[in-house]
Amino acid sequence: MSSGELPQDKKTLFLSLVQKKHAETDAQKIQNRILQLKMEHEKVMKRVQQDEERADEIYRHRVEIQLKKENKLKQKQAQPPPFSLAVSHHQRQVLKKIKEDDLLKKKSEAKLFREQLKKDFQGVQMQKSLEQEVYRIKAIQVKEEERQSTEVAVLKMKQKREKVRYQIENEKDQIIKEKKLYDFKISELEQQEQLAMMELQNSLAHQQFVQKKIEQAQKLSPSDYEKQYQNNNKNAETTQ
Repeated sequence: MSSGELPQDKKTLFLSLVQKKHAETDAQKIQNRILQLKMEHEKVMKRVQQDEERADEIYRHRVEIQLKKENKLKQKQAQPPPFSLAVSHHQRQVLKKIKEDDLLKKKSEAKLFREQLKKDFQGVQMQKSLEQEVYRIKAIQVKEEERQSTEVAVLKMKQKREKVRYQIENEKDQIIKEKKLYDFKISELEQQEQLAMMELQNSLAHQQFVQKKIEQAQKLSPSDYEKQYQNNNKNAETTQ
């Protein structure tokens, strides 16, 4: 496994969590859409019930009007016949024509009312179908947006992982460079340490020489001391 790469099991776990979250979101949105459909269905059924109540009300009202007309007609028929039989026959013909016209009018109005109810019902059904189609299209759009969002999230995750890997590689290279610099510096310091050690050893040797010179100065006579250290100086010069 290269530096900065996520372990396979962690990647699988992460993808499983993403899929689970996606499924939970889908389920919740579907439940919300079902709830909206039920609410819309209740609204439509309420409108249908109102239309049915209105139809019943119109029907009862027209029945009342018809009953009043029939009662009025009966009252007229219960009145004494007119003096002229021709006039009475004419009135009966007029009443019959009025009754037939009223019946035809009622039938026509009832037919128009049924046709209107049918149109209203078809309109409701069409509206319901359109709303269902709108919900279906919206659901498809939502799923597509979620899919794109998931792809964008996955792409961002990959880019982030690549960025982390790149940063780690840069940090690693920087550490290697710094280590090489430290190695070079340590080599220089070791050389300086060796030189300092040699200087210290020379200083200690010179200190011993001076201490011995002090002892000789205390023991020897001045002439012997001068002879000895003149010879030592000559030997030192010869050695150099």
